[in-house]
Order: sequence, then C-alpha cells, then structure tokens
Amino acid sequence: MEEMVNKLKEKLETYDTRDLLGMISIRFMTFANDGEEVAFQSDIFNKTNLMSPQKQYLYLAGLLMSTTDLSKGISHDSESEFIGIEKDIQAITSKYILGFMDLDEETIKNDPEKAKKHFVSAEAFSSYFDMGILRYDEQTLSLIKDLYSPFDIELEALTSLCVSDYIDFYHFISSAFEESFKACQKVQAEIFDFLDTLDPRSPNINNEYKKLLEFVRGNKRNEFQSKINGVNIICTTDIVAEFGEVKGNALINAFSLQRQERDFTYYNGKNPFAKQPLCYVDESQLFVIHPKFLLNAIFDYITDILENPQNTFAAKYKKSKADIVENFFLTHLKSLLGEKAIYHSQVCEERGTKEHDILVEFDKYILVAEVKASKVREPFFNPEKAYQRIYDHFHSDSGIGGAYKQAIILKELIEKNQSITLFENKSQAFTISNISQKIILPIVLTLNQFGSIAVNTSQLIQTEDNQPYPWVCNLHDMENIIEINTYLNKGPSNFIDYILWRINNHAHIYSSDELDVLENYYLNNKATIKITNSDTIIMPNGPSLIDKIYFEKHGIPYTLPAMEKKPVRRTKVGRNELCPCGSGIKFKKCCIRKGIYD
Repeated sequence: MEEMVNKLKEKLETYDTRDLLGMISIRFMTFANDGEEVAFQSDIFNKTNLMSPQKQYLYLAGLLMSTTDLSKGISHDSESEFIGIEKDIQAITSKYILGFMDLDEETIKNDPEKAKKHFVSAEAFSSYFDMGILRYDEQTLSLIKDLYSPFDIELEALTSLCVSDYIDFYHFISSAFEESFKACQKVQAEIFDFLDTLDPRSPNINNEYKKLLEFVRGNKRNEFQSKINGVNIICTTDIVAEFGEVKGNALINAFSLQRQERDFTYYNGKNPFAKQPLCYVDESQLFVIHPKFLLNAIFDYITDILENPQNTFAAKYKKSKADIVENFFLTHLKSLLGEKAIYHSQVCEERGTKEHDILVEFDKYILVAEVKASKVREPFFNPEKAYQRIYDHFHSDSGIGGAYKQAIILKELIEKNQSITLFENKSQAFTISNISQKIILPIVLTLNQFGSIAVNTSQLIQTEDNQPYPWVCNLHDMENIIEINTYLNKGPSNFIDYILWRINNHAHIYSSDELDVLENYYLNNKATIKITNSDTIIMPNGPSLIDKIYFEKHGIPYTLPAMEKKPVRRTKVGRNELCPCGSGIKFKKCCIRKGIYD
C-alpha cells in the first residue's frame, strides 16, 4: 500500500499545481443549457468512474499538495494523463477495501467472529470514505449558524473571527469563483458572436480574413486569455481588502496551503487539503477547486476550535450543543407527526434524574428517542484495531449503541406498568395510560452521518428479551425526509408505517444511506414486502428524489428515472457483477465465498 502511494506521489511531483488542481476542478463544474443537464452534471458520478469521487479527489489534492513541485513549467494537462492518475487512485482505494476482506475460506469457516470484525470494519471505512457528499451547502451554513453563533464571543477571542466572518468569507470566495467563470463565458460568447458575423461564402473572402486577423490581434484575445488565467484564482490582496488586514490574514492563514513535501500517505491520515483547501500557485494567488471544500473546512475548523476540551467554556459548550441538537430533532419530529402528537423533552424517570431526550405519543405509538451529537471517528486500516475502535465508540455513552441502551431502559420501564408518571423538562409530571395497548418504538437520532453501520446495527447490537432494533436517523436525513414526505403528500401515519417497517426489517436491510431505503420504500413496491427469508441490499440509484426536490426548488426541473424499474438488489449476486462491497471489482474476484454476500 505505502509503495503504491509513494509511487503516485513521485508521479505527482512532475505535475504543475495549477494544472492538476484545474483538472480536479473541472470534475466539479456544471456546464449546462437546461435543467436536465444541470441535474445530470451536478452528480459527479456521471463524470468519472471513481467509486467515491469527492473523497478520492480530496485525497488526490492532499497528496499533490504534500509533494515538491518539480514540474519545471512542463504542462501535464491532457485528459488521458489525468485518467491515468484516476486509475492510480482507484487502485489504491481498491487495495484499501480488499485489505478488510483479506480472509481465506478456512478462516471464515472456523472463525466467524473474525470475519464479522473485518466486515464491520469494511462498512465503517466505506461510510467514513463516503462522508462529505450527503449534505447540501445550505444545510451546512444553517448548521454553522445554529450550532456556533451562541459562542461567537468565545470563538472571536480564540480566532479573531466570529461566525459571520467565516460565513461571509465562504460567500466571498464562492461569489468570486462563480464570477470568474461567468466572465470567461461572457468573453467566449462575444468571440462566438463575432465568428457568426463572418461569411465564409462572401465574394470578397479577403475582407473576411482581414476582419478575422484584426479581431485575433485585438484586445479580445488578450481579454479572453486573461479571464481564462483568472478562473479558480483568488488573490490574497483581495481577501485583505475585503476583510481588513487582521481578519483577512487570519482567514488566509487558517485556510490556505503551500505545496511542500509532507508525510501524508493514507486516507485516514490528516489530509492537509481538507483542512486548508485554498492552494497557493504563486506568492499571492490561491487556487479554488470548488467552494464546497472551503465550506466543509470552515465547519470542521470551527468545530475543532470550540470542542477543544481545554477550553474554559468546554462544559457549557457541550451542554449547549446537546440542547441545540435535541431541539433540532424535536422541531423536525413535530414537522413529521403534526399537532395530533404529544411531545415531551428532557424526560426523567424520576423528578430531575435519570434523564432521557425525547418521548412522543402518537395514536397507539410511543416513540422513545435518544439524541447523540458525537463525531464520526476515522477508522484504522487494520481491521482488528478498526473493529475495536468502532465497537468502543458505538457502545459508549455518546454512541449509537449507548443511545439504544438508554431507549430500551425507558421502554422497559414504561412496559412494566399499565400507567406511569414521568417528568418532562426534568420536573413537570405527565402520565401515560393504557400502556398495554401501546407500541413503543426505540429511535436513535444523530447529528452526524454514520452510514451503513447506522442503517443496520445488527452487527454491533445484541438485542435481548425480544427487544426490537432501533431506527437510526441523522439530522440531515431527517430534514430530507420532511422534504420528501411533503413532496409526496405523505402524512404522519405514513411516517410511522415507515419506522415500523424499518424496525421490523432492520436486521435484513443493508444500505449506505437511510434516504436510499426510504425512497425505495415509497417508490418501489417490492421494497414494501416484508423481508423474512433473505437480506436485501439497497444500492444507490444515482439521481435521487431529494435531488429532484432540491433542483426544482431552485427552478431546475428534471425527470427522476423510474425507480420502479430498478428493483431492490438481493444478496444473491452474480459472479460477474460488481461486488456489493464497493471495491469496483467483480464479485467472483472479491467477496465471493466469504459469507458476507452469499
């Protein structure tokens, strides 16, 4: 593995910084004439054969900026050369995934626990590997404002910048980025307009040729070249002029990166580009691949600053964040279940003690929801160590397993009684009656996205006494579920039916994303059949319903491919099909006979 990465880094040394970053940037650009094309091109999977393009390009940029520039002005910007580098990245990625599956048949047969550890580690790596593509920019901006604005004073004392400064910086970079492309396109359009004025059938062709020469030698050619050179470029002097010397330099220092030799090798290492995505191409010019990388870096930067346990306000911040996230979910549950439900927050078993997060009474159902705001932890490459790290975090008080345990404690307490008095807001009594006629549903709600290990927790949770598995949902998926339910005219009963179906079939459903499961449930009739005899793998469908809703909100209508024609994939995988693990390799050369998908 290390040899493969170092070989790629040697190749990258011969590439000019601007050339390679420019090629990456093109993959994220959307050039289109109508809504259909915008929707198609905005899905980066349509432009590449990479298995997780955003994460892989992020890694590639990190590797490039961790090398010395030995290009000596030689241009390497051809499409074929770039495809070669993409193949190198794909090979390294496949090596990663296959490392988790490196088990012989004898080990699988005689040591199923070891096989399970490898499988869970592979799932966790895949989930971590795909993070960063499942949140719209508007959601990230809203999250930054809501989570961190209450600590503006503390943030400014630590960084010389408040939340609005960071957000204004993102908008400044984003606007300059868009304007540079529009300026280039404008000059290009003027050139095409001029060319249309030429008459190749003119009886005086010399006149037409003279007009062309004059145009080429004029200012328009230089203007076009100048605009081309300015695409993706932000000058540090412009940043200082906009934000002032103190704040401008603070922003530049926080998010700009010099290219130099660094000890960055592996995916789960500290990627310098992810933290500082504005790359120097000379002493005063910064290259912007895409503003979304800056926005993610801003979110992570502020999070790391405020969540430092050494801060004097650490305890206050931790409680404030937990309360804000809990309120997010309470608000979203009210949107989904409406006015007929009864909502209780900060629920205590006894007055002021043994606290739980949210309890909702709806018809004959009781939703016991525990909320967690812990981070996604980067997995180790070693499957054994990775599994232990995943297991420990999962079952900690701040993990999904810890939340599930809390939900089951309250569920069991309620079920022991025909009527019970609990306390909301820690001290206000309320009573639940006719409990024997109620169905209690355990729910775990997370701020962050945990991918496939949240969609199916059966590999890590051992249920007892016929207790159900939980339904697990992250904040942004719940926001999107609200959008989908509204778009499809689904009401509270539809939402409850979905949770029931998910809990009843929880251990049999495999997917990297809860939204893929929901969309199949609503739009694919086969998905609603109760799964009793075999597991189901729900694969991503490319353009999704939430994408359709998002684009239509922005005035870009497009037709969603008929999902009914894409049946749910069962675990019976053809030998020559791509392996469901996501390695990009045929099933017969990957996970066949390993007891995972067969």
